[in-house]
Amino acid sequence: MSLLDRKLLRDIAAMRGQVITIALLVAAGVAVFVGSVSTYNSLSTAVERFYATARFPQVFVTLKRAPLSIVPQLNTIPGVATVEPRIVREVIVDWPAASQPVSARMVSLSHAGDERLARLHLRRGAAPEPGSARSAAVNEAFAEANGVNPGDDIRVLLNGKVEAFHVSGVALSPEYVYAVKPGLPIPDDRLYAILWVDRSAAEAAFDMKGAFNDAIVSLAPSTDPKAVIDELDRVLEAYGSVGAVERRDQPSNRFLEDELNQQKVMSTTIPFIFFGVAAFLLNSALGRLVAAQREQIAALKALGFPTAALILHYLKLILIIVLIGSVLGIAAGWGFGKAMIASYQGFFRLPELPFGLTPWSAVLGIAISLTAASLGVLTALRQVVRLAPAVAMRPAAPLGFRRSWIEALLPRTATRSRRLMIMRNTAGRPFRSLMTVIGVAFAVPMMVLGLFWRDAINEMIDLQFNLVERGNTTVTFPHPMNRSIMRDLAREPGVLVAEGQRIVPVRLRAGQRSYLTSVIGLSAGGELRRPHDAMLRPIAATPDGITLTRRLAERLDVKAGDVIAVEAMEGRRRKRDLPVSAIVDESIGMASYMEIETLNRFTDEGAVISAASLYVERAAMPALGQRFKNLPTIESVSMKAYTISSFMEKIAGLVFVTAGILAAFATIITVGVVYNSARISLQERAWELASLRVLGFTRGEVAGILFGEFAIEIALGILIGLPLSHAVIGLITRFHSNESFQIPAVIAPQTYFIAAGVVLAAAAVSAYIVKGRVDRLDLVAALKTRE
Repeated sequence: MSLLDRKLLRDIAAMRGQVITIALLVAAGVAVFVGSVSTYNSLSTAVERFYATARFPQVFVTLKRAPLSIVPQLNTIPGVATVEPRIVREVIVDWPAASQPVSARMVSLSHAGDERLARLHLRRGAAPEPGSARSAAVNEAFAEANGVNPGDDIRVLLNGKVEAFHVSGVALSPEYVYAVKPGLPIPDDRLYAILWVDRSAAEAAFDMKGAFNDAIVSLAPSTDPKAVIDELDRVLEAYGSVGAVERRDQPSNRFLEDELNQQKVMSTTIPFIFFGVAAFLLNSALGRLVAAQREQIAALKALGFPTAALILHYLKLILIIVLIGSVLGIAAGWGFGKAMIASYQGFFRLPELPFGLTPWSAVLGIAISLTAASLGVLTALRQVVRLAPAVAMRPAAPLGFRRSWIEALLPRTATRSRRLMIMRNTAGRPFRSLMTVIGVAFAVPMMVLGLFWRDAINEMIDLQFNLVERGNTTVTFPHPMNRSIMRDLAREPGVLVAEGQRIVPVRLRAGQRSYLTSVIGLSAGGELRRPHDAMLRPIAATPDGITLTRRLAERLDVKAGDVIAVEAMEGRRRKRDLPVSAIVDESIGMASYMEIETLNRFTDEGAVISAASLYVERAAMPALGQRFKNLPTIESVSMKAYTISSFMEKIAGLVFVTAGILAAFATIITVGVVYNSARISLQERAWELASLRVLGFTRGEVAGILFGEFAIEIALGILIGLPLSHAVIGLITRFHSNESFQIPAVIAPQTYFIAAGVVLAAAAVSAYIVKGRVDRLDLVAALKTRE
């Protein structure tokens, strides 16, 4: 073994604490990068495979009623490959174990589940046989949440009568990977089911013999969906079409694509931040580590070792450190990805969702780490090897200490000798101090990034469910009802406030941009649904305009005062140009609002409502839920408590898994930064500290000087890191918001305190470890290194 290789092994043993923490720094960056990229690739691959095998259509149409005889005409539309007409209706399920009505969507089948489009993937049992009037397959999410098995019976309210259906099987469908009740942003598997029945059963239940009210369409390759949608809307307008939508706007797929896009953004933005910080700190730490061995490098050169051999020696050092960190990082990235995929498996219903490590992400992560480490080492080496050996072995030129402006501001009683030494050492080595401050400053937002998600989730819940939607129960009707029904609802036991709403499907157009959504008609002076602006001020719907949520306004590229075209997609399908009266901020979905009287005049349908928001006494809610099960005029019921509970289980649970893992990696980075800063500072100043000991300073006084400088750097780093955290979070939320959810850039004070506390705790532990080394400092050896 060569002399340099023996030195390498001894250096690693002597610096094992630094080697471990620097390797962990590498591991954190590699893990976040590898885990995020691999999770995105695994999820997108599973979705694409399911969509392909299940023949997921490209266009979806909902209408009132059309004869099957028109289907051949639809098949002749240029670009159309297949049209599958269906019967789809929302129903109520009489589920005794549920405390409130269970809503369900009943979908007809024409080929026993092996449909030409949107075919079923059977998990257990079988699809209903052709001609079976009382068999149904149920979606897996509802079956698991409620313990439903093939052979059980499920009771459905049809036309005011309860009909029992035999559960023939449990299935998945590409249409309901994310099965959510209409009007709600998040699924509740306990209270919403998908029921697939044979077409004969649907025809009998809804009087749809020889007719259909829903169609799914596949397109020929390279076909523009917009042209097909325009023609479908023209042909089906007379049959009450509410507007065809392409795949990206289908509710399940839209949320799935939003999550995929968010995961894609996460696989670039968050790893970029983590990796960027880790690479910078790695560069800085290793550069200072090499610079601290200036005398050793000079001595080796004086003994005849060539520069190339010295460079290779230090490159071996960083190669060992980076490889250790990379191995740990790839293993941690595997665990990170597996945890993410496991959380997605309860969120998205796919036939299979295996996790696969993306090889190129591991290779790229190692390459970035090696590059960053090599740059730091080579930069420090270049400064040393350029000096003649005799010059490099001499002590570095002493600092030019002088009275600073800070001292001039302080009273003389506050500038004792030790304090002067601390201030002048800090100011006299500005580059070294700056590197420590920057390292700590970057560690703070890393901690905040892992912790702020809970603040964001709490803010979303508060904004959407406390400020905007203030009622605790919402009911919808199967068709528009006369507003007089509100008197009946208001008289129900426990109902304190009841307000009607009219929800109309509309197509909004602004220039070349359009969006198919619903407009919600609100009563003037209503209290149970109050949109708010960015300043959290309530904004009432005006009688002469339309109010848009911010994300919808951005989708249409309009602002307050602009005029947009509003086309009702039901009834007489009237069109009208309306000014955008206000832009409001909501956390979930993209809604629009009008004053209900104005909306009723626009649709020319009289004083009608299609939903009601209620505020019900908590104690009366179970009994009211049971009563609503038996009211044929009610199509679905949702209660805020269950909605929030589902939100926390689904969305928040998924987010918190990611946040917890990121917080753990951020803690590793923080500890690595602070410990290495303290350890290298001791190594750089061993001669000075030993000199002070010889001059009579005690161990505590010497440690106080070293840690006084360190405390200043830590304090400055935290002060810079806190506002930097806000900027980083603002950037992350801007990229991570989508049409389904808008993540607010909110950081609670306790999050800042926790982040700063972790940095201070890391500093305290590091100081304790380093103080032991100060106490054991070999005075003779330390002084000899500068002779």
